[in-house]
Amino acid sequence: MKTLPDTLILSPLFCFSKKKLFEEIAESASVLLDVSCESLINALNDREACGTTYFCSGAAMPHALVPGASRTLGVLAILDTPVGFNSIDADPQKIDVACTFFISDRDDCEKITKLLEQVAAAFSNQDLLNSLRIARNEEWKIRKVLEQADLLLSGQDQDTDSASHEEQGEVMP
Repeated sequence: MKTLPDTLILSPLFCFSKKKLFEEIAESASVLLDVSCESLINALNDREACGTTYFCSGAAMPHALVPGASRTLGVLAILDTPVGFNSIDADPQKIDVACTFFISDRDDCEKITKLLEQVAAAFSNQDLLNSLRIARNEEWKIRKVLEQADLLLSGQDQDTDSASHEEQGEVMP
């Protein structure tokens, strides 16, 4: 069972700032989502204004709801060198991995919220992050790491579903 949405890989990505990172991500995603690049950048910036999406050492998960997007899309960017990724009122942080989600307004909000929580937990694993960093020049290796992450996430779904069914006295096949 696939948990992660289709994911575009940008690696290694050469950029020098958070602004440029958002521009590169949005430019690549806009074609696939048939939404303007400016709309995607604005959506990411609006979400970041609510609080930074930095979540662990060297990684962030920018995400935004995109009205009119045909589907939810992930964009994994592994940067050549870390860039500053903090809001004005936050401590300075640098990232070199950005796992971005453009969320279609057609998707189930609860399902997406759960996905974001699970992805944040999975990408907080330093071994996973280090595997992505090491593989940044070889897309096939990155895809393999993402497949493993997806299996882990699918297992979390099954564990959660099994636990809730067990609490209700049901047995999962």
